Amino acid sequence: MLLSSNNSDVTEALRFFVCARHFQLPCAVAGMKQALTLMWSSEASIRDEVLHAFVDVFIAVPGTDGKELLPAKQIAHNLLVLAGNSTTSEQASIEEAIAQLVKTESIPSEVFLILWSVASKATGPPRAAAMLVLSMGASTDSSIVDSSSRLKHLMESGLGDHAEVSDEKALVSM
Repeated sequence: MLLSSNNSDVTEALRFFVCARHFQLPCAVAGMKQALTLMWSSEASIRDEVLHAFVDVFIAVPGTDGKELLPAKQIAHNLLVLAGNSTTSEQASIEEAIAQLVKTESIPSEVFLILWSVASKATGPPRAAAMLVLSMGASTDSSIVDSSSRLKHLMESGLGDHAEVSDEKALVSM
């Protein structure tokens, strides 16, 4: 139904995933990740509905219609899990959703502080996911990387000792 040409079908499918997430059904996150590709829809109403569903699933308290946000630590955790378990194409859609939410200040600044903490203290996949979400937010609002020490941290994490090469052949071809 997400691919239907009928807007009401798409809207109902998105609302299903929101309800499924509220009941903690495992299909909800997978369905929402697929639905995020609709962030690129030519229909503004579809993009708005996807963004609303994103907030309801990952940022807001269930049943509050996006009016009451989860604690910042839970939002950060949700974004880390989402970004950390996504493909490159899904990450582009997640970035678009995060960009829209940063523009409207729908993600509390405390979330980014928590992500900075994870990025500076964690290692491996959690650090990578935190850096990814931070870069997604910073692409819209540069104040997320508001100091030279944070910029230095980004550079060291991306290019320094913490960076990992997953394929040695990639180094040879460079």
